Amino acid sequence: MKIQAVLYDMDGTLLDTEKLHKMAWTQCAAQRGVVIGPEFYQGAMGRNLQRVFALLRELYPNIGDTQTLYEEKEAVCRAWMDEHGVPVLPGAHEALGALGARGVRQCVCTSTSRDSAERTLAAAGLLSKIDALVCGDDIERSKPDPQIFLRGAQKLGVPIERCAVVEDAPAGIAAGLASGARVFCVPGLLEIPAEDLARCTRIGSLWDLADRI
Repeated sequence: MKIQAVLYDMDGTLLDTEKLHKMAWTQCAAQRGVVIGPEFYQGAMGRNLQRVFALLRELYPNIGDTQTLYEEKEAVCRAWMDEHGVPVLPGAHEALGALGARGVRQCVCTSTSRDSAERTLAAAGLLSKIDALVCGDDIERSKPDPQIFLRGAQKLGVPIERCAVVEDAPAGIAAGLASGARVFCVPGLLEIPAEDLARCTRIGSLWDLADRI
């Protein structure tokens, strides 16, 4: 079945920002005397803010106000990107450009808040290359629930069966598979369960995406 639309995750898929977010969470939590461990990053990656806040409170009861901590973390990330630029993964601009030129509709589906996602994508030069954006504050259920990808397909006016999901994280891969889309997996920081990976199309980087669609 011909693919008519692509639904992208943002952090770790289009942008090389996962390590930056991890550094900022670690730094800001340490200022509160809390050591954040791998159990947080494993559970938080790809989830919306409500799930991230709940996980923080569950794992670190003494962490304090999670909204303020998030704002501190975002300020650290923003300062770093203001100084160094937004790190875009190799092939992202080229994939978006090539697929857009072929008439393939494109949407970013990210668990990040809309304000942060729009600012970051604009600074990276990617916002103008997509047709739609679905963010964590637009949905009620976080990945691995498929709602965010179903909402993206709906925004583009394309049946989910004719969409490709591009993801790097376990929760996002699971959400893409549950949605009914064809899922493309790019290398990320976390290991994907073998049973999910077997159902994906694996690509080495975004350089390969347009040729595989």
